[in-house]
Amino acid sequence: MADTRRRILDVALACFLTDGYEQTTIARIREGSGTSNGALFHYFPSKEAIAEALYVDAIASFQEGLWDLVRRKPRSLRSAVHGAVSHQLRWTEQHADQARFVYMRGHLDWDSPGGAEVLTLNRELAAAFRTWMAPLAESGEIRVTSVPVISAIVGGPAHAIARRWLAGQLDGPLTSFVDELADAALAGLRGTRVRARPGPATPARQGQVRIELLGEDGSVIAHGQATAHLVPP
Repeated sequence: MADTRRRILDVALACFLTDGYEQTTIARIREGSGTSNGALFHYFPSKEAIAEALYVDAIASFQEGLWDLVRRKPRSLRSAVHGAVSHQLRWTEQHADQARFVYMRGHLDWDSPGGAEVLTLNRELAAAFRTWMAPLAESGEIRVTSVPVISAIVGGPAHAIARRWLAGQLDGPLTSFVDELADAALAGLRGTRVRARPGPATPARQGQVRIELLGEDGSVIAHGQATAHLVPP
């Protein structure tokens, strides 16, 4: 029975990404999954219910890694931020189609069954993070702010990079951005400046400099040229 549900969701996901949500029909999902009308409607009363289930499953899958991070009780804010960013990018790499669907979908109507389920998942995870962060806020290691703001600081830039990677606009593994994004998020949470990471050295260039000596009346009374090494700022 669970295999049938999974097969329906897998086919629906492929159809939504290939043809778009609006263009995908229940008949197309039923045919692709090899299920009868009765079997399909036993699990999902509508196409919207299928989309909601895909969204909820993706969010639950993603949050499993964050729950693992909370349960491990990272000893510092740095390790927690690095772990969260690393998980976000790694999960996106490993579940690219689910990530594309979540970004395509945007969010669910909170009044819908799926939306209510996601809201509950978010609230439970946020409560766990608040409990873990309380001592850090008391000690001044992290600025006191709301969980939505913290989530935006830590996950927002990673979402932007992930979208570009999923669109094929970035080369290399998505996880190659972990360290830089984690440094930026940590600085944002602490309210400090980000230290620039060393990049490739810019070669110095030579240029000719003309030197003029002006008299009191502004006339040129002597001039010369010199070679100087010019380095971009």
